[in-house]
Amino acid sequence: MKENQIKQRLQQKPVVLALSAFACLLWGSAFPFLKISYELLHLPAGDWGAKVLFAGYRFFLASLLLILVTSLGLRQDLRVPKKMVPWTFLLGLLQTTLQYFFFYNGLAYSTGIKGSIIGAAGSLFVVILSRLYYKNDLLTSEKIFGLLIGFAGVMVANVSKGALDLSLTFFGEGFLLISSFVGALGTILAKELSAQIHPFLVTAYQMFFGSILLILTGGLVSGMGAVVFDWRSGLLVLYLAFASATAFSIWYSILKYNKAGEVAVYRFLIPIWGTLLSAFFLGESIGASTIGALAMVSVGIALVNRRRAEPAVTGS
Repeated sequence: MKENQIKQRLQQKPVVLALSAFACLLWGSAFPFLKISYELLHLPAGDWGAKVLFAGYRFFLASLLLILVTSLGLRQDLRVPKKMVPWTFLLGLLQTTLQYFFFYNGLAYSTGIKGSIIGAAGSLFVVILSRLYYKNDLLTSEKIFGLLIGFAGVMVANVSKGALDLSLTFFGEGFLLISSFVGALGTILAKELSAQIHPFLVTAYQMFFGSILLILTGGLVSGMGAVVFDWRSGLLVLYLAFASATAFSIWYSILKYNKAGEVAVYRFLIPIWGTLLSAFFLGESIGASTIGALAMVSVGIALVNRRRAEPAVTGS
């Protein structure tokens, strides 16, 4: 399929919706499968170093899978222009290393409910940064209202799991906010890089660079022997690597041809999928609040995409 055909296909709203929902489904599946993996590996709840090490292994495997697919499946040249290598490294630092470093550290001093809600703030950060960077990514009333409804849906889905403690700490909620913000910065940078490098290669190299730093950090904190796999946990980390590689590749491909501020709303589906899949695989209960939250997120997506988007540009 030629570049123009791919561009036209990936700018069609039904295609964007289907691919975004699938990517968010893969990201959402990480919630229950990470819990299962931690149990199989006997990782203590407060040992964030071991979890960072596990994340490093996960993204390192994901990068290798993508390199194989891009090289053998797509017959794509794996070389990137030398001037783009530092930017790819920076993306890995933002999107993989720092985002997950601050996330795991923050979660150790906060709660899962706050983590999900603050994580959803990443979509709001993307919209704000996109408006500042791209002249044609306007903040319309439909977009603002849709984002607020989607964010409220995430809150409904999570607050129903328990009481929302409003206390704030820098090393808890502060780190979670930093995680969301650097992830949003990474989204804008990924859009720029994907305009010049194949999105699969962008994904592979940012994960490779980022995972090395995660492995070094986790290994220094908890020791390289903190994570020892058996065949069951090994299969799970392979699935998680596949899910990450596929979801990020799809997301970067969508970002390449669409406005970041308009597709950001789809990421509100991640905690919704996570809740539904946790109910299926872990037997966690869901109620009317989850269905209501899904409806609110759906309304938010419809509002943000109510008007036909203009062709996206890849620069400021």
